[in-house]
Amino acid sequence: QGVVVLVGRDVVFVDVGGKGEATMDLAELQDEDGELTVAVGDTVEAVVVSTSDGVTLSHKLARGAATRRQLEDAYRAELPVEGRVEKANKGGYEVIVGGQRAFCPISQIDTGFTSDPEVHVGQLYTFRIIEYKEEGKDLVISRRALIEEETREQEAEIRKTIVPGADLPGRIASVQPYGAFVDLGGIDGLLHITDMSWKRIKHPSEIVNVGDE
Repeated sequence: QGVVVLVGRDVVFVDVGGKGEATMDLAELQDEDGELTVAVGDTVEAVVVSTSDGVTLSHKLARGAATRRQLEDAYRAELPVEGRVEKANKGGYEVIVGGQRAFCPISQIDTGFTSDPEVHVGQLYTFRIIEYKEEGKDLVISRRALIEEETREQEAEIRKTIVPGADLPGRIASVQPYGAFVDLGGIDGLLHITDMSWKRIKHPSEIVNVGDE
């Protein structure tokens, strides 16, 4: 986090608590109409992408990097970039990222098996650059890597709330003869048949069905 201290012609200067200010490209903080979305005194969140010749920050790469330098920064800093899936080809997809073509293997477009490759064509997704070669001419990207990372982060947050005595919301994920598995937001917990009712029941389906909250 930093505070905007000056808006220049091409860059925005941000006080991040160091001896000098960090900089961000002005375009990073403009909306689709070119209007600046921050003013002096505003707090912004960004990621450090370079420390050569001062501290350079990036804020908007997830909405589409525009230059090869930015794409290289995103690759080195493991920042997400936005891309549109143009077409399916042998083994994967052609994706436009920051005006450049990138390749996403079919195994990296989602966490599950993709039976119909065309379902992703035309979609705007967020990816991670996993290979950067030939000065950005050869890009390999992954959407799956980001989804799995977000899932791990969500599960870590959920695990903090799973303590004895906690009252948690959940959705029935599956029903078995011995009980029901409850999705607590990425983590399943078992609700045993003996804990489902004061009266004796023969099968959990007498009380719950898949999808019930």
